Amino acid sequence: MYQELEQYIKNHGKIGEKELQKIIKAFKPMKTARNEMLCNIGQVCKHFYFIKKGCLKLYEIDTKGNEVTGYFALEDAIISANTSFILQKPSRDCLVSLEPSELLTIFRDDFYKLVDTVPEFANVYHKFMEFAFIHSQMRIYSFLGMEGIDKLRWVMEHEPKLLSRISSKAVASYLGMTNSTLSKLRAKL
Repeated sequence: MYQELEQYIKNHGKIGEKELQKIIKAFKPMKTARNEMLCNIGQVCKHFYFIKKGCLKLYEIDTKGNEVTGYFALEDAIISANTSFILQKPSRDCLVSLEPSELLTIFRDDFYKLVDTVPEFANVYHKFMEFAFIHSQMRIYSFLGMEGIDKLRWVMEHEPKLLSRISSKAVASYLGMTNSTLSKLRAKL
């Protein structure tokens, strides 16, 4: 059950077996159903997730009631409603399991205890935060002024699995367009 998480941690730097086992023991297995909500708007996020199998989506609801997707996480990735998780304030985001998923979850207190006591885990966390920041900046700056077709090409180049795994409606939300616009653009390529 923990092999993928062990490999994920090992991929982020050298780690001793004792430290690796300390990290692994802090994570608990969890299975989710399709569309199961892990964190809802107004809730305080208390968990961080490693995805063994499945897909999670982080999104918020705009003033018109539309979903605005911020991020998808597939197998061998980690995710949380970061702002709420870090600040322990009510979330503006929803974190939902898009498909039946197998997760490994860690409670916030245990997470930060590992960050404080296991340098290798702190390194994993820092690399995740760097990736999240860079990914957000790339999307923001890449999408500003981009035509719809260029947004679609960006996803095809940087996140190709999304187009085969995620519903068109969810991908359209991620790209800031309607589903019908996405369909028309896909037909052009």
